[in-house]
Amino acid sequence: MATLDLRAPRITIKFDKGKDLTPIFYYLAPDNSIVDLSSYTARMQARLTYSQAVPTWSLDTALLGGLAIVTGTATLEDGTTVAGAYGIQLLITDIQTAALTTDTPLLFDIELISGTGVVLPFLKGTLLPSAEVTI
Repeated sequence: MATLDLRAPRITIKFDKGKDLTPIFYYLAPDNSIVDLSSYTARMQARLTYSQAVPTWSLDTALLGGLAIVTGTATLEDGTTVAGAYGIQLLITDIQTAALTTDTPLLFDIELISGTGVVLPFLKGTLLPSAEVTI
């Protein structure tokens, strides 16, 4: 029996507190062709635990900010590039990362929402903050 896995890919993002966190994650079809995300929005939450009532960070491309849908050049694992690729960029400021009161890992996920309201998993994983010395 075949299994279809529709879960978001998992990654770990290490970052320094007190610094901007602005990586871009590109989204391509399985054949590495461009997927047009121009009619999509995105949202992200980060929590210390899955059961934490209020998220540490709640971001989106609409009202809350902190996320943007961007276009650029994606670089594949073999070094080839795909110009005009759509992606999601985190726009977390140095003030927001410095405000973290712990070096405890945060759990996060990012979802895409189509123009018709369909929610798709995009990315999930762990954010690993590292304390800063220079403040």
